[in-house]
Amino acid sequence: MNVDIARSLQPLRVRYAAPLKRRFDEFWSWWSAELLGLLPQDMRNAIAQRNQRLFITVDDRVMVVRQGTSARSREVQRIDRDAPAGMAVSLSTDARDRVLLLPRDKVLSTPITLPLAAEENLHEVLAFEMDKHTPFSADKIYYDFVVTGRDAHKQRLSVELVYSPRAIVNDILETVARQDMSPNVVTIHDDTIADLLPVNLLPEEMRRSRRQANFRLNAGLAILCGVLIITAAALPLLQKYRLIQELEPQLQEAAATAQQGSQLRDDVAMLAAGTRYLEQKKQSNLMVVQLIDEVSRILPDDTWISRLDIADDELQLQGQSSSSAALIAIVESSSLLHNARFRSPVVQIPGTGEERFHLSADIAWSLEQ
Repeated sequence: MNVDIARSLQPLRVRYAAPLKRRFDEFWSWWSAELLGLLPQDMRNAIAQRNQRLFITVDDRVMVVRQGTSARSREVQRIDRDAPAGMAVSLSTDARDRVLLLPRDKVLSTPITLPLAAEENLHEVLAFEMDKHTPFSADKIYYDFVVTGRDAHKQRLSVELVYSPRAIVNDILETVARQDMSPNVVTIHDDTIADLLPVNLLPEEMRRSRRQANFRLNAGLAILCGVLIITAAALPLLQKYRLIQELEPQLQEAAATAQQGSQLRDDVAMLAAGTRYLEQKKQSNLMVVQLIDEVSRILPDDTWISRLDIADDELQLQGQSSSSAALIAIVESSSLLHNARFRSPVVQIPGTGEERFHLSADIAWSLEQ
């Protein structure tokens, strides 16, 4: 199922994705070159220094090492091919790659036309058909390829196969390795484009160390990036936590002060409530002096009180009057007294025309009455 999907998507990749990628690569090359031209000279020199390579050429007699950004850079070392190991001087560690340039007569190339669907696994397809297009089998040569054209209408793929016999390449690699200058790339210089041919004939097992180094570097950078992201996310939280720790004692002190203030406020409120209660109680209840004043006001002038008793809610009056019978109505007329009644019969005082009485009445203590 996955193979069918991949095959069905292959025409889309060839028709749309591949041209788009080529245009993007062209745009990026132009854009990066324009940006590089805008940088100060010192910065351009630093970037160029980091992009330098070591270019190694080996012929029948000598091994020549050049350092720079192109295969025609300045020569930095020349060693006899049969020189013993360790003759190479220390080289700049700023070099990005070590490129072994094979002699042009040691490398062969041939154009091949394949079905467009073969592009997905082109390296394997070329290995299977190597003996059809070259006088060698795949295990006798080191090879790579350059895609030179795609015909989506005819579903054809044009490929330039570049290869060299393993015996020749291995012999040159042994010479370079003896001087501890093992390359990362094995290719040739193409005079037609004044640049390196975009192929790498270096065996896969010898590229592994480079890939592993890149993988370790990328993994280290990814871990560093992750640590920086976690640090950037955790740093504000840590700062807030420290700020909270610094403010916690102040908050506790403020809370204690607020609690004391609340307690004082409650105490003041209770005292105020008690004061208001007493004041209201005082205002709502009659004082004894008020009751005496009321009795003095309502009784007629011919009535004398010899004894006045206040017990709970009852007032008792004993005395003499010229009209004791009228006292009941007089006492009832007061708003402070009600339910007036004689406690004992009225007694006539001989020779005076006065009557002795003993009456009582209920007291209405509340002013609301």
